[in-house]
Formats: sequence, structure tokens, C-alpha cells
Amino acid sequence: MKRVVLTVGLVVIGTMAWSNPVSHASSAAPDDPVKGMKVYADQKCSTCHAINGAGGKLAPDLGAIGAKRDAAWLAAYLANPTTLDPKKPPKIKMKPTTAKGADLDDLVAYLLSLKGKK
Repeated sequence: MKRVVLTVGLVVIGTMAWSNPVSHASSAAPDDPVKGMKVYADQKCSTCHAINGAGGKLAPDLGAIGAKRDAAWLAAYLANPTTLDPKKPPKIKMKPTTAKGADLDDLVAYLLSLKGKK
């Protein structure tokens, strides 16, 4: 008899957790670097930027950007790129990203994951 009660109890608890949208939302990663890699590709960032030597040569290599910048800086910069060193302006001015919301968060998560070669 105890097995039946326990089994029914687990089914009820499992059903409640499955039907509760809050429990699913909290288990999803808010910032996904894998999705961010796709945003990076969709935004065609590699046209100008390289990652560890693979990609464009017009802009800095981003292979270690995650070790140099934080999320707030990256999000602000991507939305409104500015010249970092006025004495050495870039050859081509970077265009702001069109990624917004979760896509921007994922792109930032991807860039933060780039810590350089080990």
C-alpha cells in the first residue's frame, strides 16, 4: 500500500512541476553563449573581427574579450560603439549591433566566454 501512495504522490508532484510555467522559466539559462555564437554569425561580426585568428582582420581579435571586459561594458559598447583610443581611430567605424533583448544577452554571454587560448 505504501508503494501505491508513494507512486501516486510522485506522479502528482511531477505533474504539478510540469504544469507550472514558473518552474520551467527558472530552469532555463537566461544568457546562452551557444545561442550567442549564432547571433555573432547572424550579425556577421566575423567579417571584421577574428576569434583566435579565424575571421576578419579589420577589427580587433575577440579571442580573449571575455577576460578583458564585463557584461555591462560589452552590452553598452555593442549598442553604441565608440572610439576607444582617439589617437588611434579604427580604419572602419563599427556599426551598432541590431541584436536586442535576449539575443543581445546571448551575444554578450558568448563574448564573455571567450577567455583566450589556454
